[in-house]
Amino acid sequence: MSNNTQASGIQVIEVRVRNFRSLKQVDVKLDQLTVLIGENNSGKTGFLEALFTAIGSGRRTISPEDIYLAPSENKVPKDRIVTIDILIRPIDNEGKVRESFPEGSFWVERWGYGVSQDDQDNDFVAIRTQMKWDTTRGEYITERKFLQDWQTDPNNWNQSIVKEIAGIVTFSNIEPLSFYLMDAKRDIQDEMYDRNSFWHKLVSNPGLTDEKVESLENKLAELNEDITKSSEVFQHIEQSLDELYQTVASDQGSVSITPIARNLRNLSKGIDITFATKDAQTFPLTRHGMGTRSLAALLTFRAYTTWKQRNAEVGTIHPMLALEEPEAHLHPQAQRSLFKQIEDIPGQRIVSTHSPYIASQADISSFRHFRKVGADTVVTQLKSLELEDKRKINQMVMSTRGELLYARAVVLFEGITEEQALPVFAEKYWDISPNALGITFIGVEGFKGYPPFLKLVSSFNIPWYLFSDGEDNTRDKIYKDFQLIGEPENSSRLFLIPENKNFEQYIVSEEYKDVLINMIISLKNCHNEQHKQALEREWNQKVDPLNDIYQEIHKYKTVYAKSLAEAITNIGDENLRFPSLIRNLFEKISDDIGLQKR
Repeated sequence: MSNNTQASGIQVIEVRVRNFRSLKQVDVKLDQLTVLIGENNSGKTGFLEALFTAIGSGRRTISPEDIYLAPSENKVPKDRIVTIDILIRPIDNEGKVRESFPEGSFWVERWGYGVSQDDQDNDFVAIRTQMKWDTTRGEYITERKFLQDWQTDPNNWNQSIVKEIAGIVTFSNIEPLSFYLMDAKRDIQDEMYDRNSFWHKLVSNPGLTDEKVESLENKLAELNEDITKSSEVFQHIEQSLDELYQTVASDQGSVSITPIARNLRNLSKGIDITFATKDAQTFPLTRHGMGTRSLAALLTFRAYTTWKQRNAEVGTIHPMLALEEPEAHLHPQAQRSLFKQIEDIPGQRIVSTHSPYIASQADISSFRHFRKVGADTVVTQLKSLELEDKRKINQMVMSTRGELLYARAVVLFEGITEEQALPVFAEKYWDISPNALGITFIGVEGFKGYPPFLKLVSSFNIPWYLFSDGEDNTRDKIYKDFQLIGEPENSSRLFLIPENKNFEQYIVSEEYKDVLINMIISLKNCHNEQHKQALEREWNQKVDPLNDIYQEIHKYKTVYAKSLAEAITNIGDENLRFPSLIRNLFEKISDDIGLQKR
């Protein structure tokens, strides 16, 4: 639990969404802080909006565009129902699930007969929100009810029984959950001008005594009078407006201008926030860049929730925040430091992010990985790992190669040459940068470095492939690593270089001999024709040119890695542009993630 919050006594443990956008059937377990990761358009925003529809602070209506539509369907069937089930359990001050709600607690009083018991006689509350098409009204209507049971098998979710004795779930039942959604477009300027925002909820009542309010408003009246009497412009306007009585059917009165609000309740309309860095001019926040304004909105929300908790009775509010792309408009270093501020926000938080800098600060067990399989969203989380495994993943993966969490496919390999050469081959093969396709190439710095990467990508079901040297010790170590994740030795994901060769030995073959010699000469030539001719004579006299090519390339890997790939892919013969094992790798990736082959 965050050390700056009072314990609410409850936690939303799991959310099940059915038929909302791409979320045909998605089940997501939630922690106190949950991080949603995955590539764009994988369903993360849809999940947050589905949860907001169920228990959000504000009215949320849906349209036919929010209903799941299968690829074979032209329009949404009217009988298709959106269902969002949430499971709530009591927790102790350490954040651990407890067997029952304390007798006489706020939550028991608030939910009454909505509290149920599972097969182990442990308390829980399950709320089902459904959106159904109403033919009479011609729109979707929302119904919320308590469930009597929570099916342990999510595939049997529709067998859960509605708890009729508890009646419908009212706004007062879900209002203490205080679920807010801050999307990626958040802006403190919008919050300050929106009368229904949490900013105005916070500042509209400054918490002053009646005596203090009266005293301050008297001073405001005096200040208004002083300003208008000192201004010829204001006096001129007042004299002109004083003739209103001639048109309006009323006795003659007077018109006065109030340059500033007379009542404290109206001061919030004119409140502004100024901000300046050291030795710089002060500007209102609304004049700063989007990064500063977005961060200000987040920090203002934190002020709102901490203030609301401080002034509420202990255990009567469970603040929840869904935060989309907190990294928006912030530079990498600011993104890293932002995570601590998110941790300090009270209550239960769900963060959707594309930033490896933010993800690297979080506990990897809090990740929920979203990806698309066809038209449907699939959500996975990290399998149970030992502490040492988590440490290695954080140290070797998250701190340096966290971008793999957002990849559409991941190719793992051990060497420097592959790291520079494979992306060149890939771009030539698909006629587009592999980054644009969501394909990430990752070197693990030696064949002993695979386990943390394999455990992470296999846990999240990210399509992965291993392109490896074929030496005996390398192959044997890979087979042992595969056993750790339940992958067979003959896996179709493994592309092992044949004949016990490493990558450079595999590339240096008779069919590429002339191409590689020309490449070496071109790189070593000092733009001098005589020097070029001397190099050509030298290579023509080689007794074992293939071995000499290998020794040269192996010795200067970083010099030749990218160039050898460029030289080979420029060969006129289509069949020779891609060494067979590399072509097989790209064909497998194309088949698995639906890319068009060459």
